[in-house]
Amino acid sequence: MSAAELRRRFLPRGPLDLLVQLAVLAAAYTAWRYARGAVDGSYATSLAHARDLISLELALHSFVELDIHDWAAANAVPGEIARWGYANLHFKGSVLALTLIYFGWRGSFGFVRNTLFAAMAISTLAYALYPTAPPRFVPELGVDASITGNEPIMSDPGNPLFNPFAAVPSMHVGISIIFAWSLALLVRPRWLKGILFAYPLLMTYVVVASGNHFWIDGLFGAFTAAAAAGVATLLARANPDWAFRGPAEREGAGAIAPEAVAT
Repeated sequence: MSAAELRRRFLPRGPLDLLVQLAVLAAAYTAWRYARGAVDGSYATSLAHARDLISLELALHSFVELDIHDWAAANAVPGEIARWGYANLHFKGSVLALTLIYFGWRGSFGFVRNTLFAAMAISTLAYALYPTAPPRFVPELGVDASITGNEPIMSDPGNPLFNPFAAVPSMHVGISIIFAWSLALLVRPRWLKGILFAYPLLMTYVVVASGNHFWIDGLFGAFTAAAAAGVATLLARANPDWAFRGPAEREGAGAIAPEAVAT
């Protein structure tokens, strides 16, 4: 395959579009991190909200966090999956998913990107309205700090990019749904679709076993992802270039003019 053919296949809108998308994503992610860090929430209020979630799960006979966490802490492999997964899968997995969608299915990238941006906005509002401490901050739960997956700097309340009380919704779960399910709808092998559709379950295990979220935080993360997809659908009505185009888009990517750049 010639260089021109490679460019048409993987950069159908030209290198400028790639640079624009990188700049937009970097700006949005940085703004989101600062917005989360700026959300004010007292420890007492956030701890009370965490205990409210515990009470709700107990009322639903579904408070399983300690059982899962204790099992992970007592067994090397499950514990390492939880620790390593929390520290690595969220950001690196998101970058990988965005890369695959951009180069493989550029026509669907705008929809996925807009869904991500909407989820960031919705989650920030939720953090402001309902600041909640993660299980590892609830003293009576006795979460094992060795598998929380948090580096010391990531637990520094003075870090403007960090909010220790941004537990509801769990965007580890919400973003994993946005990316994994988008890819599941785009790829062709059924076995790969199955893995991708199931991936948010792995992420839910990771955040629960590591003591960073209650399972219900993950449920709220799923609701956030669904609401964000609804916002992206409305935006796609205003701009068809932001629609989700499906797996056939990759083969048709070359039909898009390389000089067309749309953010």
